[in-house]
Amino acid sequence: MPSGKRTGERVFEVAIFPLTLAGAIGATLALLRAGVDPALSFVGPVVASYVLIAVCEKFFPFEASWSEPKGDRGVDLGHLIVSGGFTLGTLRPFVLAAAVAAAGWLAARLGDSLWPGDWPLLAQLVLALVVGEFFMYWTHRLTHTYDGLWRIHALHHSAPRLYYLNAVRFHPIDLALSIFPPLFVLAMLGAQEPLLALFTATTSVHGAFQHANLKLRCGPLNWFFSMAELHRWHHSRLPQEANSNFGQNLIVWDVVFGTRLLPRDRRPPADIGLSDLPTFPMGYLGQLTSPFRWARIKRESAEAAEQA
Repeated sequence: MPSGKRTGERVFEVAIFPLTLAGAIGATLALLRAGVDPALSFVGPVVASYVLIAVCEKFFPFEASWSEPKGDRGVDLGHLIVSGGFTLGTLRPFVLAAAVAAAGWLAARLGDSLWPGDWPLLAQLVLALVVGEFFMYWTHRLTHTYDGLWRIHALHHSAPRLYYLNAVRFHPIDLALSIFPPLFVLAMLGAQEPLLALFTATTSVHGAFQHANLKLRCGPLNWFFSMAELHRWHHSRLPQEANSNFGQNLIVWDVVFGTRLLPRDRRPPADIGLSDLPTFPMGYLGQLTSPFRWARIKRESAEAAEQA
């Protein structure tokens, strides 16, 4: 490979994530300052980031085998529309309205908001990510611990490859359990809509990069963000590897609770998915109803394993 191309790829691997994330945050801030409704301010920057990642995957793939569709693109688009569109777009206002009511109740008893609203907005964003991630971390970890929650989260791990649309491969119930508790808590503490818009922009763009089939090298940022280099191990078929790196956006709580994993002696596995559920449905409607047919899926998977 010519040295110029090699240097260009190295620059891309290091710079694409922080520059795109900073661009999305900056664009959301600019739209907020221009008077755009906070509920809409992050939409354009997030969509633009997804498009950029999708294009970059064509030229800088991490794993060649993940570049080929495996009958999953239509399924993931279905999850994007229902989980991303309906769950977040339709239910988010009701969750925030309830949180604002709770914030008023809390402030009336404490005499003031608990949230440091006088901080610079970007400093508030860092605090919001750390606080919100605590609830995301434990929700995610519990979905890997208890079968009653794993039946909802297993859909996400059914992905046969990692690419940007995996960021939305969630059952609506799973996505609601992951996204709404931190938003509710932040709003209840007194965080305002502009901050929540920045929080949503950051987590959305991070999620796309976290699952992207891109050559990425985050270096020291791997001690703060739960990025692709870490998250690929979370999608391993081996339980001892998959039960790690639970951070949805930040890795800090994995560091605190001892669940961070980043081996340096080998690449993450290219063969991912549900090793113990070979009959897990791969069609959209089957995945949507999978939590309610859990016993049957487990029984049929056990029978298939015996016959193999």
